[in-house]
Amino acid sequence: MRMKRALIVDDSKSARVVLSRVLEKLELAVDTTDSAESALHYLRENRPDVIFMDHVMSGMDGLQAVQAIKSDPSTASIPIMMYTSQDGEVYAGEARALGAAGVLPKLMAPSDISRVLDQLEILREPREARLVGFEQVHLPAVGSEHALPPAASPAPEPIAVSAAAASLTPAELREALAPLLREQGTDLRRFVVAALESFSGRVVTEVTAQVESASLRAAHAAVAAIPPLPPVAPPPPLEAVVERRPSAWIALAIGALLVASACAAYAWQQHGALASAQNRGDAQARELAAVRHDLDAARAATLAAANAGERVLVPYGEVALSGDRLATLAKLLADLEERGTAATVTVTTAAGEYCLTGNPAEGYATAPGEMPANRCDVVGNPFEESMRPEQREPQAATALAASAMARPQGALEVKFVHAARQQNPAGYPVAADVSAAQWNAAAANHNYVEFTVETRHPNP
Repeated sequence: MRMKRALIVDDSKSARVVLSRVLEKLELAVDTTDSAESALHYLRENRPDVIFMDHVMSGMDGLQAVQAIKSDPSTASIPIMMYTSQDGEVYAGEARALGAAGVLPKLMAPSDISRVLDQLEILREPREARLVGFEQVHLPAVGSEHALPPAASPAPEPIAVSAAAASLTPAELREALAPLLREQGTDLRRFVVAALESFSGRVVTEVTAQVESASLRAAHAAVAAIPPLPPVAPPPPLEAVVERRPSAWIALAIGALLVASACAAYAWQQHGALASAQNRGDAQARELAAVRHDLDAARAATLAAANAGERVLVPYGEVALSGDRLATLAKLLADLEERGTAATVTVTTAAGEYCLTGNPAEGYATAPGEMPANRCDVVGNPFEESMRPEQREPQAATALAASAMARPQGALEVKFVHAARQQNPAGYPVAADVSAAQWNAAAANHNYVEFTVETRHPNP
């Protein structure tokens, strides 16, 4: 039985070591590389059963590597799991659109990785395959000198033993049974881990409920133990005080005079404070009007700049609406939504005509810079021509557009336009007079994504 093999692609040595130990405990052979380029070189001569791919790496990132692996028919069937700290539905949708089987966070329990491998049928190996070559035979029962006579002794039952097992030594038999025992041990370990996790969850829930109930009972008991406050005796009636003290009228009049004087002084003070506050409010209103005027001017300038359009160049061999270009579109839609701007956003993609060397079987690459441009094997963009419609408009980009157009009153509209290819495009030099580097510099300026915003009034 062939041992299943996994490939880990990560530029972090510690991440590779941790994941390797988990996979080796699951009885997988593990190979590692520290870059996407090394992984592609590895896949030229090896075929692992599963690939764990990091996203952020120097050089080619994880999504670009997934696209390259899935575009090659010889490696397209290998399942790829993105093993990265990236998260979010947008990222997961983009990874699945390029061909990844799913996204795993780096802080993940070994039991969860085992569960994912079971779903991908990496750990499932038919037990019947381990019994190939074993034929059932019947061995006669071994008699003894003290056996009963044939008429009285019962007929011995045949013992089912494999022909291969009958010829094995004890050491060879142990070696043959070891994989079966390890598989049963792995299944049992996964069951025990899942059972312990479930049991610990129930214990935490029950203990928390009991602690809350005990705390509530203790609080009620503490409140019940507090002695009530003594009753407050009511004050004597005013008529009685006045009758007992005739001079109380004079004291009452003096007190009323003092209160009236204090109220008048307080009212005068508050009148001055109110006038000062009114003056400050007028000054702040004038400052607010000036700030609003500046804000309106800045918004008008921003909208004018947006209407002019923004062009982002796309390196050869990359999907136009991915990576930084997709982030630019998301930021543009978020800014328009935050300002409440009603607009039509047009996303135009164009493909440059590159000077390339190679052939359809082995693929194409940009020609060496010093080579004359008129000696190219092909002038065009085979990468763009081979793309499927769902790659030109990835699921992540269409999801952003759908979310923006779901705003109330339909204030935002997103259109995707693909610029038509030209037979004799303008802006390119004469091939006979320039090198491949000069020609490809012009082609790079024509390989772009352009975002154009046309403001309009929202629908009533």
